[in-house]
Amino acid sequence: MHVVCFDIDGTLVASAGFDGELYAEAIRDVLGVEIDTDWSQYENVTDSGILEEILEKHSSPDQRGRMAQQVHTSFVGLTKRYVAENPSLIREIPGALALVGELRKSPEVRVCVATGGWAETAALKLRAIGLEPNDLAMATGSDALRRTDIMRLAESRATQGVVAKRRTYFGDGVWDQRAASQLGYDFVAVGGGVNHHLAFPDLQDLESILSQLGV
Repeated sequence: MHVVCFDIDGTLVASAGFDGELYAEAIRDVLGVEIDTDWSQYENVTDSGILEEILEKHSSPDQRGRMAQQVHTSFVGLTKRYVAENPSLIREIPGALALVGELRKSPEVRVCVATGGWAETAALKLRAIGLEPNDLAMATGSDALRRTDIMRLAESRATQGVVAKRRTYFGDGVWDQRAASQLGYDFVAVGGGVNHHLAFPDLQDLESILSQLGV
């Protein structure tokens, strides 16, 4: 069995730009602070992990649970509104739907999604491009702080106890590359944000991608 796992933002969905802006807006609205949106500087590049790090600097321990929930609620609300008001701007990374569809046809492949985003916003974005999250084995930043833990959980949900012979992760950030390396996954970089020997500008070159995956 070959587990093929995908990040969402910048990998399946062209959402990395507005997603970061809305996340920063939610934190500004609740905490009144501006954050650095160079995500690579954070220890855990997930919605929960980044927020935990920010709250450690800008809130007292007794406030953190309440403020974390307020930021979460604000961000989900902002994302819902953005998606509703800008449906034509929420697009698949070219080739994403075709690739996922082709992989799901193979009896030797299990497809899953592992994203650092929270479950509600992840589902919104997948549905906006025509993927039903309830039909996918998925783990999100609502499940764990660390991307490696999220990936392990997504794999477990995809394999249901069967041991995978090969595992591949598609991502667009250096944090994706690092997590894949830590877990022993093959890594495929999507877009131009990661210097990696196996990289594609998008997911349109179906034949080449499937060849690399051995499908």
